[in-house]
Amino acid sequence: METINLQLYSFGFDCPLSLLEKIKAAGEMGYSGVEFARGYEEIPVEDVQKALDEAGVKAVSAHVAFNFMEQDLPYLAKLGVKYVACPMAAFNTIEEAKETAEDLNKFGQLAKQYGITIGYHNHTGEFYQVDGKYLMDVLMENTDPETVAFEIDCGWASAAGIDPVAYIQQHAGRIAAIHIKENGAVIGADKPASRYDPPMKFELDADGKPIVPPEFIKMMQEREKLNVPQGTGIVDWKAVKAAADAQRDGVLYVVEREASYGGKDRITCLKEDIAWLKENL
Repeated sequence: METINLQLYSFGFDCPLSLLEKIKAAGEMGYSGVEFARGYEEIPVEDVQKALDEAGVKAVSAHVAFNFMEQDLPYLAKLGVKYVACPMAAFNTIEEAKETAEDLNKFGQLAKQYGITIGYHNHTGEFYQVDGKYLMDVLMENTDPETVAFEIDCGWASAAGIDPVAYIQQHAGRIAAIHIKENGAVIGADKPASRYDPPMKFELDADGKPIVPPEFIKMMQEREKLNVPQGTGIVDWKAVKAAADAQRDGVLYVVEREASYGGKDRITCLKEDIAWLKENL
């Protein structure tokens, strides 16, 4: 595999690099393109394009929440982005999944004028079953295949207990992008929140910093342990690539890393990720 892209979220929340510096670092590590996780809001599009050109990477895709979609699409179109996925959304019933599908269809029609396909990126909760049906399947069945395609995060899917290869084959033609996230264990599908629940908020301390409950910290630490070195987890990446390539032309492959491993810094981990993929796929 030679064309490997990087989700810029992979640098982590504590990374001191600016967006433009992350683009440069992605090129230096050998990635062919980047997938944005916003962060460009205050940067002139010309500056981002210059950074991309200098780094020798392309802007291939982006993660944009529904509430920013309309304002971000023109900006991303100027950079040549062709695929924009909602990174996550709350829905926990069949009806709410259908409402989310309506959102995707609406933005799919809007993005069409920019030559952009809209999509959705899963975590584990989309594979929660309601009446024997995966909520993810409801999204698939109620979105327009002409304007909406999906980004399967194989790490989260496999963590939910889903075989990503079989799932890609079952939904042939609908998978526009693959998140390469190495995962070391099955934890099952989280029960998702309702789209009508108020967003989770933490109390703030005297300095205005959020007070994160110990149980939440423990949960996040356990999730981070799932991010094992590339090639050592439970996903069969050769089979994933074969299945994805067979069902659609031009599938995007995007490395996304949630956490470092073995006491290594994040950039070292990302270098090892791409090295393994280039050698083995």
